[in-house]
Amino acid sequence: MTVAPHVQHRYERHLPPVKAAAGTARDFVESRLRAWGRADQIEDATVIIGEMFNNALLHAESKELVAAIDWNGGRIRLEMWDDSPERPKIVPIDFEKESGRGMRIIASLSEIWGSRLAASGKCVWAILPSQSEGRLTIPVDLSREVKETWT
Repeated sequence: MTVAPHVQHRYERHLPPVKAAAGTARDFVESRLRAWGRADQIEDATVIIGEMFNNALLHAESKELVAAIDWNGGRIRLEMWDDSPERPKIVPIDFEKESGRGMRIIASLSEIWGSRLAASGKCVWAILPSQSEGRLTIPVDLSREVKETWT
């Protein structure tokens, strides 16, 4: 099934804040991309949503997490909602630690990413490069974060 790029489609999946739900988030994103005929974006999208989920699980004490994917204007946008008002940060890499690289991975695989505050927490989002653009092959500009605030 190929979906017209000018049509907006949005799907959400409510997830428990447990490690095993990361796979559910990845499967959810993969199934939507397959349904939309965007299989070439599955690898990057599932890595991004997995990193978003793990960051929310690690840094936000939430009763529930919400993964969302939408296709609007030909672009795929991934989101992860949690209950914390703390925005994500790209931190210097500590080669002695196994963690701390998630936001760098998200930044490197997305065209642009950002966060927005909401009444009960935040949303971290990323827009995938279009199918024709492919992955970046130049050094990543980590300043491409966009901060939004909803009131």
